[in-house]
Amino acid sequence: MGAPEGQKRREVLTIQAVEPVTGKVCPILVSFDRIQWLAQFGSGRVLECKYIVPEVLRRPKAVFQGLCSEADEEKGRGYGWRCYCGSPSRDFAPDGTERPPRPNKVFLVFVNSEGVAYNWRWEKSDRNDSGLPEGYCTRFKERLL
Repeated sequence: MGAPEGQKRREVLTIQAVEPVTGKVCPILVSFDRIQWLAQFGSGRVLECKYIVPEVLRRPKAVFQGLCSEADEEKGRGYGWRCYCGSPSRDFAPDGTERPPRPNKVFLVFVNSEGVAYNWRWEKSDRNDSGLPEGYCTRFKERLL
């Protein structure tokens, strides 16, 4: 998979991720514009992209396909879209200081059908399975991993 149509390879960051169906490696893209936009919120958000996003994409606890929540997708197009979920080994303060991972939280990386990571964030974990997001049973259409 190359850069999305209209984007040059140098305009995107490629992160190697696990493909949940085959177990092989697949590329996930992040736009440099997205990274630059994140910088306005502090270096912690950029470090999150550099360290936490790849960690979750490479070693997810679960991967879901088909987003049911409008907060997770745009314009109802989310069936083929995926959510990688994991418990990273660290977190970053807004100033970039490394700190322990957030208690009772999981990290989610949302990837569209073109293989572009378009959003990621910490969310409250499920009380019955701390490695999964709250409400995962009704939030996603199927679990791939």
